[in-house]
Amino acid sequence: MASTTAPEIFQQLAASLTRVSQGDFFCHVAESLAALLDIDHVMIARIEPRKKRALPLATWSCSGFVDAPSYDLKHTPCAQVSSDTCFHMPSQVAARFPHDPKLAVYDAEGYLGVPMSDASGQCQGIIAMMHSAPLELPDYATEVLRIVASLAGFELSRRQVGARADEQIASKQRALRLLNRVNEARFHATDEQGLLQAACRAMVEVGGYSAAWVHERPPSFAQCELGPVTASVDEESGDLAWLSPRQLLIEGGSRALALTALETQEAVVWAPSLAGEYSEQAFMLRELGVNAFVALPLIYRGQRQGVMCLYQAEDATITTRELRLLSELADDVAFGVDNLLHRRSEARIQHAVAQVATAVSAQHGQAFLTQLTDHMANALAAEVGFIATLDERDPNLANVLSLFVNGQPQAPFSYHLAGVPCQDVLIEQECVVLEGAGIRLPKEANGALEWVNAYVGRRLDDVEGRPVGIIGVMFKAPLEDAHIVCTVLQIFAARAASELGRQKDEARIRQLAFCDADTQLPNRADFIQHLEERVIRKTSSRFALLLLDLNHFKEINDTAGHDIGDLVLKKVAQRFRHALPAGEYLARLGGDEFVVVCDNANDKGRALITAERLCNSLENPIVIEQHSCELSVSVGISLYPVHGQTAQALLKHADIAMYQAKRHKLSARTFEHWMGRAVADQLRIAKRLAVALSNHSLYLHFQPQVDMRTGELIGAEALCRWRDDELGEVPPSQFVPIAEDRGMIVALGNCVIEQACQQLAAWQRQGCQLSGQLSINIAADQFEDSELVATLLNSCRQHSIDPDQLSVEITESGIMTHPEDAIATTEILKGHGLGLSIDDFGTGYSSLAYLKRFAADRIKIDISFIRDMLVSDSDRTIVATIIAMADTLGLQTIAEGIECQAQAEALLEMGCYQAQGYFYDAPLDPQQFAQRWLLPG
Repeated sequence: MASTTAPEIFQQLAASLTRVSQGDFFCHVAESLAALLDIDHVMIARIEPRKKRALPLATWSCSGFVDAPSYDLKHTPCAQVSSDTCFHMPSQVAARFPHDPKLAVYDAEGYLGVPMSDASGQCQGIIAMMHSAPLELPDYATEVLRIVASLAGFELSRRQVGARADEQIASKQRALRLLNRVNEARFHATDEQGLLQAACRAMVEVGGYSAAWVHERPPSFAQCELGPVTASVDEESGDLAWLSPRQLLIEGGSRALALTALETQEAVVWAPSLAGEYSEQAFMLRELGVNAFVALPLIYRGQRQGVMCLYQAEDATITTRELRLLSELADDVAFGVDNLLHRRSEARIQHAVAQVATAVSAQHGQAFLTQLTDHMANALAAEVGFIATLDERDPNLANVLSLFVNGQPQAPFSYHLAGVPCQDVLIEQECVVLEGAGIRLPKEANGALEWVNAYVGRRLDDVEGRPVGIIGVMFKAPLEDAHIVCTVLQIFAARAASELGRQKDEARIRQLAFCDADTQLPNRADFIQHLEERVIRKTSSRFALLLLDLNHFKEINDTAGHDIGDLVLKKVAQRFRHALPAGEYLARLGGDEFVVVCDNANDKGRALITAERLCNSLENPIVIEQHSCELSVSVGISLYPVHGQTAQALLKHADIAMYQAKRHKLSARTFEHWMGRAVADQLRIAKRLAVALSNHSLYLHFQPQVDMRTGELIGAEALCRWRDDELGEVPPSQFVPIAEDRGMIVALGNCVIEQACQQLAAWQRQGCQLSGQLSINIAADQFEDSELVATLLNSCRQHSIDPDQLSVEITESGIMTHPEDAIATTEILKGHGLGLSIDDFGTGYSSLAYLKRFAADRIKIDISFIRDMLVSDSDRTIVATIIAMADTLGLQTIAEGIECQAQAEALLEMGCYQAQGYFYDAPLDPQQFAQRWLLPG
């Protein structure tokens, strides 16, 4: 040993190891140890625990590196080294281990073995040092070797982890290539043998196995025995593998393993290290160079297709992951084989059915089913063919639709299903009686089919899987092979079931197309067809067309729900039907519209009488569950041929008449030609109004509201005005109802809100002050608009006015449409400081209980009561009652339409102190109103 101090040794070792690259690590360690410790031979080896062998990584001998072969650990000093124990034999090591050849080669006298362990303490390798003289080491040498062994163990672990990662990547890539190759073979194969041969070739060429072969399927799918080898490939002889006697011996020695895989339907893996029941084969297979063997059963849909066998000649282990992949590949191959078998079978079947498919000339209906039955019997050489359907009223009966016996059509009949083969068909979907079926055939056949021996029947199902009928054939002779018959019958069953389904769908489609689902009345499509047919006939007979529209039906849907609404419509239809004479045509057009074609009401008088009967049928409320629904109907009438000679004209004119009835609150109106012109005028006004809204060409006038006791201004009402370039001055009584009908009322209301706030701001800038609040009329549709509050507040904010400068006027009927929502909206408006007046009070049907909850400031008495209050006791009483009720509720009252002093005095006597009307002033433009009524700021 060299006489070097311990610190010098560690310094030299550290300096040496810091300069080394990872690839030369073990060589450098071996050389450094030999130099630092003055030892002749140093070997660093990796240990394979499973095989108990050492694989040298680097060997230094005297003055250079040598190649050292792997060696068994048995009978060597290296076997004495464990994960935590060194083995040191200073001398005579060769004598102690005479069977270790390397000791003699190296002329070893002394030996020291140090374990290289990983982080878990497992021994991964050995640093073995051999010296031609006795091997005595100083104390510090042990520490040097421990450090070096630890570093070498870490490096060895790192390399093994990297190698395993590379191996896994390579394995995945190989698996992907193998899957692609097998699937490609399955796609392109035209027969079983070609597919199996291609799969075997993929296993050898891509999978890396030494050989692959397949035992073909057993004679019967149910049998469990090996068939002969039908495909084979090995890496030496290619596709001619079975010319090799060695391969024949391997196949013979592995047959028991392959048979086990077929019996258990599970993959069988064998390796030489495994013992047990295959020990006899183990010896033979080891001698033939087999190191790993796999038998893969080819099973698809429970049917045995064969067994694929593989083996590895190299030293390898079949991992769980690899076995899973092989099993998936075997399943793919089995699927491919099954698919090819089915293709071959289908080709035979299609050949038999092709003539039948083209021979059925009838496209649908009973003729189609009759021809189908005849050709089915001919195709299968059956003496009897039949198609029957299940009775919809009695599930125990079947009705024969078509029957052929010996090529001749027979009369249809019905028969009981109990005890006959058809009953088994309904239960099992298919029934095959190979012989003796005649005694079980229905008695309704009157013994005409007693000679029948074989029977094959199949159930006919609809698209939802419910049985609807039976199709079948019968044979005079016993049936030996029912497979082809069942297969062909299945095709005919599909066609028969499809036709039966088409017939049912056609009936259902007609019902859906021409019948209203809720009322079971004819629908719009049926009505149009009916009306057009009546007009096309051009007979001299007259008839009336009555179009009926339920009033306020939407409120029932909104309050009680659509389910209740549908039930109400059903009841309405029943009442209309009972109100009409028998034979009159009644249909539902959709929604809440109905239509009647009356032959018995062929002039205006009779049509109005019929309309009256229909209106009277709704006098009594319709009660559905806890809901009592009061309904009325508006009826529009057109007469053929007076009001139109086409279906379109008659319906259009009845619709116009119905609109006029609604507008004027009449129960019925007969069409008159001026109505058409009125509709055209309204359409023209609607178009121009839309332009005016987009151009902001509407403007406001303002009418003062005064205290009748003092004559002082207490507020004003903003009134919308419109002067059109084409139409001239259009009064609100014309354009406001059109805006409501055409869905423009919210836009119109927003325009009024914007201009009112803009004008208040303009007056303020001019130094004019409005006493009280400016009232804005809000239509019912806008009051239900969720954006109303935001629109009001945003407009106030934009023009820098306070919300308490505005008051909102809403009609009594408008707030009663959805009273709870109206209460919530009034409370929000009141919370922001806006005033609230209930307009046109007395014309609606508001509940006193709701009225108490509305956050209103005052009630506006409708002009219709004010106009005649001086001459009508009833109107005067109504006005007095409204004033008294308002006073009781703590509300103010304002009367509209005051035109004379007498009206003002009468109202003052009754306790109403606020008024608005021409008696005080007409509606004025902003400048006139400011000059007459506004005070300087």
